[in-house]
Amino acid sequence: MKNYLFIILLAFEVMGCNSEKAILKDSQYSPATIDVKGEKAFVNGILGKTFYHRLTKTLKKNPQINTLILQEIPGSMDDEWNLKSCYLIYKKGITTELLENSVVESGGADLFVSGKKIIIAEGAKIGVHSWAGSEKAAIEYPKDHNEHKIFLDLYKSVEIDTSFYWYTLKAAPAEDIHYMTDDEIKKYLGDKIK
Repeated sequence: MKNYLFIILLAFEVMGCNSEKAILKDSQYSPATIDVKGEKAFVNGILGKTFYHRLTKTLKKNPQINTLILQEIPGSMDDEWNLKSCYLIYKKGITTELLENSVVESGGADLFVSGKKIIIAEGAKIGVHSWAGSEKAAIEYPKDHNEHKIFLDLYKSVEIDTSFYWYTLKAAPAEDIHYMTDDEIKKYLGDKIK
């Protein structure tokens, strides 16, 4: 089911469709939910516009939240809205955490690395890959092309070396996923690991 959903999400991104309602009704995934337990908030589902609004509302009502625990995040439906969520959690100084059974993929990896600090339990999976637009895959654009700018700006803003971005583009093509090894996590994310 995960691979099936991943292909559907990729198809919508390539076609430029950013409607979260476009996810098939029989999918077990829906716009990400947030379950608050004290100072922690547990997140599951697809990222996008609905999640951004839920996150904003949740943080307003629960200013005590200092950690987002990302459990199962198969990606995002809309990069622009996902990046707004990324900036928001960094600006609020929120830590992001992965439990031993957490799986974050694609836009979920972006959200994870945007925490002010990050915590990764052994066994957690971080899935990365290249993005693809309606015309080309990211890797086909020259490094100085404007298409890369929104991601490079994000990583600089959340204190992740931009080498992480270039690594994700080569790690797997848009239609596939690569789960980071322990060595890759240390290399690209080590400075932020709590």
